[in-house]
Amino acid sequence: MTTTWAVAAALPLPILVATDPANSGDISCLYLGLASGWLVAEFFRAGGGPESCAAWRARMMAIVTAVGVNVALFIAFGVAGGVRTHFPFPLMAVLSAVPAVGIVPWLLRRVGHPYASIILAAALVFAAKLAGCVVARFVYGPNYIALGYVSADWRSAKLMISLFWSFSTLLSLGFFLAEYRSCKRVRAGDGANATTPSAGAYDCA
Repeated sequence: MTTTWAVAAALPLPILVATDPANSGDISCLYLGLASGWLVAEFFRAGGGPESCAAWRARMMAIVTAVGVNVALFIAFGVAGGVRTHFPFPLMAVLSAVPAVGIVPWLLRRVGHPYASIILAAALVFAAKLAGCVVARFVYGPNYIALGYVSADWRSAKLMISLFWSFSTLLSLGFFLAEYRSCKRVRAGDGANATTPSAGAYDCA
């Protein structure tokens, strides 16, 4: 897993140093999110799915630590490279990695395929952005695109960008809690009325 971790950490970095610092922030954060999703999928399925709530917590702690280190390295490289964004770059980097931690584990347990889980997670994040665009359309009227209210520029699209990050973060938190609750439900079923867990369910005995 060390090699996987190193590759995921290095994947978004070339975008920061090989492109214009004034324009590399958004695209590099996109790569960071995808790399984080791949890292989470590989960490979560390493050695098979967690067989207990304690194992799940340990696995998630390892995931959060690995992604957190990669995000910190990404931010350090961005600041050193002079990346400039109108939206705070460190916050953008953190929010770009949050969906990987919150959404991918839940999808991986249900879908069973790491790359399909990453694609579906990306689709959900994209849907969060579309939701922000829909709100901007109702708030600013039919000329909202021409006026820049759904652009990537924080100066003109504060509403859409704020809603996008809010929706994606809340979505991630919801999936994370759903994954945790699935563990708690199985634990509550242990005892006299417990049944054999289905495939992919947690065994908290």
